[in-house]
Amino acid sequence: MAESQPTATLKQKLAKKKFDAEGVALNVKHTLSGIPKLLKSGIVVRNKGAMGKVNLFRGIAQYRFSCARQLWYSAYAEPDRVAIIDDFGEITYKEMLDQAKALARYLQANNMGVDGRVGVIARNSRIIPLLLSAKGFCGFNVYLLNVASSPHQLQECIEEHSLDAVFMDEEFGYHLPADWSKSKTYVAYAEDMDNPKVANPEWQTFEQLIAAAPSPSEEKLATFPKQGDIIIMSSGTSGTPKGVRLREPIYPVALPSIIERVGWKENLVIQQTASLFHAWGWANVNISIAHRSTVILRRVFDPVQAMEDLEKYRCRAIITSPIFIKEQLKAAKAGNYDIEKQEFVVNSGNILHEDLLHDLVGFFGPVVRNFYGSTENSVATLTDAEDILKYPMTTGKPAGGTRLEILDEKGNPCSPNEVGRIYCRNVMSLRGYTNPRDKAIMQRGLYEIGDKGYVDENGRLFVLGRADDMIIVGGENIYPRSVEECLFSMPGIRDLYAHGVSDENTFQRIKVWLVRDDNEAGAALTEEAVQEWVREKLMDPAVPRDVEFMDELPRNPTGKVMPRLLPGLD
Repeated sequence: MAESQPTATLKQKLAKKKFDAEGVALNVKHTLSGIPKLLKSGIVVRNKGAMGKVNLFRGIAQYRFSCARQLWYSAYAEPDRVAIIDDFGEITYKEMLDQAKALARYLQANNMGVDGRVGVIARNSRIIPLLLSAKGFCGFNVYLLNVASSPHQLQECIEEHSLDAVFMDEEFGYHLPADWSKSKTYVAYAEDMDNPKVANPEWQTFEQLIAAAPSPSEEKLATFPKQGDIIIMSSGTSGTPKGVRLREPIYPVALPSIIERVGWKENLVIQQTASLFHAWGWANVNISIAHRSTVILRRVFDPVQAMEDLEKYRCRAIITSPIFIKEQLKAAKAGNYDIEKQEFVVNSGNILHEDLLHDLVGFFGPVVRNFYGSTENSVATLTDAEDILKYPMTTGKPAGGTRLEILDEKGNPCSPNEVGRIYCRNVMSLRGYTNPRDKAIMQRGLYEIGDKGYVDENGRLFVLGRADDMIIVGGENIYPRSVEECLFSMPGIRDLYAHGVSDENTFQRIKVWLVRDDNEAGAALTEEAVQEWVREKLMDPAVPRDVEFMDELPRNPTGKVMPRLLPGLD
């Protein structure tokens, strides 16, 4: 991949080579120390003895550390265990493996095997794990399309990437016209799979493809298949969607540290509300299948149903993001649910405000973890349950094999506790973007995440917010996140977002968009009250110039606010 920065000087090139060599040494170190940890973890089935370990490495040799490997091994170890509970019902590991291989044979027989391009626009269900597994068995590339895409964006994405096929949930079934011919079109989910409500009733469902797949003797899958890429369409919060090309490594160097800090165990029943079409969701369902867990996936998040699922299925862990767990916690407090003690509640995707952290710990116990990363870099840092209680604002220490640095505007390393831009890289970092128009910013062999923060003297990362969000008011550096943190605990506020706006007198000021709670405190909220709350707790330049009340903030399916859709943001 060609770097987007200007041509480097000889000194810069030598520095990068040295830094990359240090990265290789770091990966070797964490790989050697991590293998024994993996062998002792729940990834290796314990009742299979030496053969369990043999098949672990056999699977990695055949399929790398892909979803295909996780599914193959889990079906070998515990074929009758329920793998996924979703809006379709329940499916065991053996049933899921059979379906994934059948899909792989069908796609391979129809010239969509090695180097094929298969897109999927679907909400949480078995569909994405099935396609990711099928990819591992026959080598096509999977494009995880954003469910917030408009019909125009979807069509443009299919054409730009020359997709051979697209699997889509029924709700997107009219995003393409009935006579669409730029790609093959299949139905991923429908309320009635025998009668999908889509533009063309002739479009086949994934179940029909499985039924029509040639037998293993008619269409053989490779013993050592080529592993295609996973392309995640990441638009962030604004701009044209970017195709981020990722790969599944032979050995995931960061995995042992993730298992250790999160507290993964085999055979857990896990509720995952994090979206599968993003890196955070994809990574966790991969780890879940590797641990032979039962994962509950719902297409549409409903906080009451989430609590009912915890109770009904005796869930022991939650994988989520703040926008979901905040609403789920409200439902939990309003109801009377008999739930199991959670092993962990792990969050990512958005800021975990300190007040929300304390509320979660108060209800679920000291089991909350925080995970920080990006689509381009996958994992960067993560906390364990103990560290986050001592340092609520930290996102933790770098995962194994991850190189993370805070650099100043000139690309020089910052001292401990000095604020700068966050840069990161590991074996899971992007291989490149699918379109040359999209450029990765690199310094010292690391990719810029796009946030500002600092690392303390003990290596803990503290994220202050987006690098381009900081504003200067009266000579003071103001981060919108600090205003959000301040207002998060104000009674009557259900949701909020802060951002810098232009100001005639001070050039920039903070503006806040608020959603009122449906209660007496929410009804009593005024702009003046909000401003006074901030004035009492922060410096005067942080006081919002404007407060705009809204019925709902424009969030994408992963819970991030889309600033371009906010009224009055210049």
